[in-house]
Amino acid sequence: MDQQDLFPDIAERLNKVRIARALALLSPLQKHLFYLIPFLMHQNSVLYPGYHHPNTPCGINGYIEGSRESLACDVFKLPFTSQELDTYAFEGVYAMGSTASFGQNAKSDVDVWLVHHAQLCDEDLALIRTKADRLTAWFADYHFEVNFYLVHPQQFSGGQKGRSACQSSMAHEHSGSTQHWLLLEEFYRSQIRLAGKTIAWWPDAKLNPDLLYLGNVDELPASEYFGASLWQLYKGLNKPHKALIKVLLLEAYASEYPHSHLLCDRLWQKTLAGDFSASNDAYYSIYEAIETYLLKQNDTRRLEIVRRCFYLKCGVYLSRAQHGKDWRYPKMQQLVQEWQWPDSLINTLDDCEHWHSGQLNWFNEQLNELLLASYQTLLRFASTHELNEGLRIEELGMLTRKLHTYFTQDEDQIAKLNLLWSNSVAESEVTMVSSSRESQYYLYRQDPQPKNLLGESAICKGKTPSALMIWACLNGVSTPDTKWYEFGQSKLKSKRLTDAAKRLLHFIDHDWRVSKRDLCQPWHFRKLIFVLNLDCDPTINWRGQEMMVDLMNANVFSLGRKKENMLGALDAICLNSWGEWQCHRFEGDTAVLQALAFVTPGLRRASLPVDMDVISCSQKLRPQLKLAVKNLLKQTARLCQQAQQSSILVQPLQISHIRYGIFFNPLGMAYEDLSDAKSFYQQLSRSHLVQLPRPSLGDDPFSSMPNIIQNFAAKGAIQYFLRQRGGNLDVFILDEENQLSHYVQHGSNMSELVNKVSHHYVFDEHYAARARFNIPQFFHLVRVAGDLTVAPFGIDITDQDAEF
Repeated sequence: MDQQDLFPDIAERLNKVRIARALALLSPLQKHLFYLIPFLMHQNSVLYPGYHHPNTPCGINGYIEGSRESLACDVFKLPFTSQELDTYAFEGVYAMGSTASFGQNAKSDVDVWLVHHAQLCDEDLALIRTKADRLTAWFADYHFEVNFYLVHPQQFSGGQKGRSACQSSMAHEHSGSTQHWLLLEEFYRSQIRLAGKTIAWWPDAKLNPDLLYLGNVDELPASEYFGASLWQLYKGLNKPHKALIKVLLLEAYASEYPHSHLLCDRLWQKTLAGDFSASNDAYYSIYEAIETYLLKQNDTRRLEIVRRCFYLKCGVYLSRAQHGKDWRYPKMQQLVQEWQWPDSLINTLDDCEHWHSGQLNWFNEQLNELLLASYQTLLRFASTHELNEGLRIEELGMLTRKLHTYFTQDEDQIAKLNLLWSNSVAESEVTMVSSSRESQYYLYRQDPQPKNLLGESAICKGKTPSALMIWACLNGVSTPDTKWYEFGQSKLKSKRLTDAAKRLLHFIDHDWRVSKRDLCQPWHFRKLIFVLNLDCDPTINWRGQEMMVDLMNANVFSLGRKKENMLGALDAICLNSWGEWQCHRFEGDTAVLQALAFVTPGLRRASLPVDMDVISCSQKLRPQLKLAVKNLLKQTARLCQQAQQSSILVQPLQISHIRYGIFFNPLGMAYEDLSDAKSFYQQLSRSHLVQLPRPSLGDDPFSSMPNIIQNFAAKGAIQYFLRQRGGNLDVFILDEENQLSHYVQHGSNMSELVNKVSHHYVFDEHYAARARFNIPQFFHLVRVAGDLTVAPFGIDITDQDAEF
C-alpha cells in the first residue's frame, strides 16, 4: 500500500484530537454553539437562524447530523431535522486560526472557512454571504464570535486569474490581496474539519476526489512577505501582541528563504511520527520557530517580549489557584520554569485585566517598536523583489494610510492607548508637572503630594496641558469623577483644570469610524474644539468689570484704554476624517488668527457640518471670550465655503493695537496687518465684509492646474492627479507642503505609473526611513457630463463606504 493512502486516516486522528482540545476550552453553552456551525450552514429553512432567502445554497458534502447537533438544537429551542441533500453547496466547513491551540482563550473568536462548490455563481455567493453575516450576528448574541470566509476551491491553485476572481475585498477581517500562500499555509497548519471533505494538507499530496486539495504552499513567493507584514501591522492596531508573534514568524521564514521550513510541514512530520502531544500544536509551534530564530540572532530582548505575548495570548493563569487547569497547563508550567520567570512577573501578567495606563503604555511602546523593527527587516528583504503581483495598489494605499495615522511621528498627534486586556484605566486623581527645562508637561496617576510622586513614572507627556487632557479623556484615564491637579499650583487652578476636563469629556464620543472612502480622500475635520487660556491667562491681571464689557459689547481682543488682548493662548483639538486626534498650540497676540488660518482648509474640505465648540478656561471673562471666539470660528467656517475662484473675501478684526484683515479664498485663509494701507483701512472701517477681485496670478503654479484639484489639496499628504490624454498621461503632483509640480508622461498608462510610483515610495531607503507609510494618494481626473471630476484611483464605488 502506498504510504500516502494512510495519510487521510492519520490526518483524521489529529483532527479528532484538535476537536477534543477545542471543546475542552469552551464553556458548556459555547460547545453547543460550536456544533451548530456546520449544522446551520447545512440547513436553509425559515425555522433556523441566518435564513433570509429560499434560494440560498446549502448542504455540505457528506455531512450527517447526529446526537450532538440534536442536543444543541434542544438547548436553543430549534427543531432538529436530519436530511440527505441531492446537491450540496459546500465541499467542507473548517475552523482555523487559534481554535483548539495554545492560543485559544476565553475571548478568542472562531474563524470558519466555507469552501464552496466551484460552480456557484455570484448571485449564489451573495446569498451565502448574507446568511453568514446573519449567523455571525446570531452567534454574537450569545457572546460567541464566529467569522465566516467564503473560499473557492481553486482560489489558491487556479493561478493569478483564479485568485483575482475569488478574492474578497479588504475589510477588518479580510486580508484582501495582501497575502495568499501565507494564508493557505496558516490554514493548513491550524485547520479543523467540522464537516465535509478531509483536507489534503501534507507535502506532495496526490489528487484524490475524496479529499480537498487547495494548493501547494511550497510556491510561496518572496514578494508576498511585504503585503503580509503590512496586514499584520494593520491587525496589530487592535491586537499588537498577536500581530508581533505573526510578523516575527514572517521574519523567521524570510531568514531561511528560499528554503523556509514551513510550520505546516513541521507539524505534519511530528504527526507522522505519532506525536499528538501538546508540543505538536499549531500555535505553540509558532513560538518554537520564533524562539529558534531569535536565539540564533542572540536577540534576548525581543525573545522576552515574545514570551510575554505568548503567555498573555494563551490566557493560562498559573498564579490563580482557582483557575481551571486545562490540557495546556503542564506545558505552560514547564515553559515558565525554563524561562526562569520570577513569581512577581507571573503575578503581574496574570493581573493584566487590572493594568493601569502606565503599564499599558510601556507594553504598547515595546510592541510597536518591535513591530516596526520587524517590518523594516521584511521591507529590506522584499525590496530585492517586485511588489507582489496580486497586491492591489488601492489596498496598499489604504493600508499604508491607516498605518501612517497610527505610527506617525507627528508630535501634535494624540496617541491612542490600546487597552489590550485591561478592564479600565480610569483614575480618581491625576497630577500635571511642568518642566521648564524640557518645555514639557508630565501626567502622573497620583495626587500632588511630593512623597506620592517620588520614584513614579509619568503615564503621558506633552507640550501643553491641553495635550495631556485630551489624551486622558480620549483614552478613559479621565472620567467625570477624576480630579485634576497641577503640581505647585493653587486649588483654584486645579478646579479650573478639573472643570475643563469635564467639559472636554462632554464633547468626545468614541464613534471614530473611518471608511475606505475617507482613507482615499484628503482629510477634513469632523470635530473641532478650541480651548482658551488653559495655562496662559491674561484675564487674571485684568481689573475691569465684566458687566461693562457686556453692556458696551466691547472687543475682548482689544479691551479698554490699554487695548489689552484677553486671549493669551489657544489650543485647537481636532478629529479628522482619517481618525486622527491632534492638539495644536497657538499663542501670542495673533493666536486666534493663527488658529483660524490653520483650521480653514480642513473646514473647507468638509462636505458635512463640522461639530465645533469652544471651551473657555480663563479666570475672568469666560463667557465673553467663548462667545467672541465661537462667533469668529462659525464665521470662518461659513466664509471659507463662500469664497469663489474669482474673488477674495476680507473681514476686519482689531487685536490689541493693530487692525488686521482676514482674507478668504478657495485655498484657505490668511491675515495681514492693515495699519499702513490707509484707503483700504477706511473701506474696511465702513463695512464688515469686503469682496475684492482676485489679483493677477502671474507665475502662480496653481494657475495651470485644474481648479478642482485645489479642493483636494491637503498638507501632510502626497497627492497624484492623473489625466489620460490618448497615449500621454497628465501628472499633477502636490507634495506634503502643497508644492505643485506638473509633467506629461509619454506612452504610459495610469496603472503602470501608479505601480511604479508606489514601488518607489515603498522601497526607497531614504523615504522609507523618514516617513515609513506616507505613500501617495492617487486620483483619476475624468470628465463627467462636461465637468472635470476627481475620483480615488482603483476603488470599487460599491465598497467605498465600508468601515476600515
